[in-house]
Amino acid sequence: MKRLRFASSLAAVAIGFVPHVRGAEPGKPALSQAEALSHEVGEIIGKVCDAICRIDADDQHGHLRGTGFFVDADGTLLTSFSVGGASEDIVVTAGERRFPATRLVADARAGIALLKVASERPFRFLKFGSSSKLEVGNLVVTAGYPLDLPLSPSYGPVAGMEIGFDGRFFATRHIRANVPVQRGEGGSPVMNLRGEAVGVLISMVEENSGIFALPVEAAQKVIHDFRTYGRVRQGWVGVDVRESEIAKGGSTARVQTLLEDGPAYAGGVRAGDILLQIGSCKISNPADVMNAAFFVTSTEALKVRVFRDGKVREVTVTPQDSPTGSAPTIERQSPSMLLSEDIERGIKLDK
Repeated sequence: MKRLRFASSLAAVAIGFVPHVRGAEPGKPALSQAEALSHEVGEIIGKVCDAICRIDADDQHGHLRGTGFFVDADGTLLTSFSVGGASEDIVVTAGERRFPATRLVADARAGIALLKVASERPFRFLKFGSSSKLEVGNLVVTAGYPLDLPLSPSYGPVAGMEIGFDGRFFATRHIRANVPVQRGEGGSPVMNLRGEAVGVLISMVEENSGIFALPVEAAQKVIHDFRTYGRVRQGWVGVDVRESEIAKGGSTARVQTLLEDGPAYAGGVRAGDILLQIGSCKISNPADVMNAAFFVTSTEALKVRVFRDGKVREVTVTPQDSPTGSAPTIERQSPSMLLSEDIERGIKLDK
């Protein structure tokens, strides 16, 4: 498969692509829907290929191979934690150029790592889209470096937004899409039909029937924390949330208990409150609280809306670093995180 390239340019460009529907050219029959879609996917890959890179590294188990993509012109790139999170001798191949990479930050909860390479020439990079605009049935495109093969595209429909599966949980909701991928494509960008990154490919569902991708907003949270504080600063508010039998204010997420010396209590949250919104995340059930908790950053104040005594109230909570370093309690037993290096049954993408 020949790798498509841009004409060379010294200008840094954030890559975004707006698809269009081709009509029939004079004297030629109109393309079928399948042909038109294949054509659009090909054009997207042609536009973004220079922003996607191959990653090689080593860990205690042997050689790792994965994919990443640049998020700025200065050589900052995202990949999966299983490829770049705890490995050594990381080498990034972008086109014909090879660079040693430095790990800036790695977040095992999110399943991603932020790397950096240095070059006198700026890098092509992907523009961020919005995963919140994805709906079930929307097509997404991914492109990565499987095995020893060239950059390879794949596409398929969004199947849902999941907080976990098989009794285990992600740290935040993930995009589930029916897109076939292969080993070596962990860390690939998941893109909408505008060529914008809406997620980072973390793992594939067993039997290669689909993928899970970290939403790009979660990756942006990690990037924000690093650029602001030099590390991931997961916030803690000190609450225990359970499912309420009766919805109030449109939510069943009830505050069961909270620490009196914790941030939530200090901000005005009380036991028995029904959570309606945390920051920008609307809440309708305890799973929504778990999702929202991922986006909470220590020392950054956020608005919390609750339903109490028949009224909606808004309070301000300033999260802190967790005293134990643990994730917030959402259920009677803390849910385990679903990360690509922990999953069995053949869904790892790094080796």
